[in-house]
Amino acid sequence: MLWLLSLEPIPRGSFVCEYAGEVLGFAEAQRRIQAQAPQEPNYIIAVREHLHDGRVMETFVDPTRVGNVGRFLNHSCEPNLLMVPVRVDSMVPKLALFAATDIPAGEELSYDYSGRFQNVAGASREHEPLEEENSLRKPCYCGSRSCASFLPWDSSLFSTPASSP
Repeated sequence: MLWLLSLEPIPRGSFVCEYAGEVLGFAEAQRRIQAQAPQEPNYIIAVREHLHDGRVMETFVDPTRVGNVGRFLNHSCEPNLLMVPVRVDSMVPKLALFAATDIPAGEELSYDYSGRFQNVAGASREHEPLEEENSLRKPCYCGSRSCASFLPWDSSLFSTPASSP
């Protein structure tokens, strides 16, 4: 497992890096996820933004082939980075990572893959996975006091479309 460490202190609120990669549609993100073997790393991130009118805008980013250092950031249930979708001259957001706390030199940089970290108060944890989903889940090794034992689970990319009548 790789770790990204801060080389110097990073003040809270500082921009750290972008989670860059190919922007995919749902069908292609689902195809790539389902084509992976269980032991392969999954770098695809699904960002869901809830709009004021009730709609949900989804952005899928895959840095596997075209990416940057952001793809090597590990998950933590108590991370020191916060991901924020930022728009610059486009409706497609850039996924910016900012320091959520003052980060000392030499500390591992991490973020919550679920996107719940420092989000709305009382945000519920993910649903309990079905037994067949447990075989697809990857263990969490963050070691935090509030570790969930597994990486966040997004079953939508593993589901198959309902058969049409």
